[in-house]
Amino acid sequence: MVKPESAALEERVGALRAFLKREPDDETAWYGLGRALLDLERPGEAADAFRRALAAKPDFTAAQRDLGQSLLAQGEPAAAVEAFRLGIALAERTGDLQAGREMGVFLKRAERAAAARNDPPARS
Repeated sequence: MVKPESAALEERVGALRAFLKREPDDETAWYGLGRALLDLERPGEAADAFRRALAAKPDFTAAQRDLGQSLLAQGEPAAAVEAFRLGIALAERTGDLQAGREMGVFLKRAERAAAARNDPPARS
């Protein structure tokens, strides 16, 4: 049986996908789709949506943060480390201090996960 919140999220995903067919460059809709997919525990699809949000708006710090989260949830800690490093630099550049602090915490978690898998990220 589908949980009511999952059904509502699936409905939201459908509505956002329909909207994005008409407005494919809407970064907010791509971000919302990514969040809904992440909440549905579909991190691979979420990562794709966050990448589309970032393609439409490269300085979208929340999308960069959540891209890192989705990569970590997908079992790609080295890629998550890189995403968080880029996000921290972006947050510093845009003055988004809260997102920068959050990504600093997530970066440490991703680095530990990468080290545990012996999957070190590339050094930037």
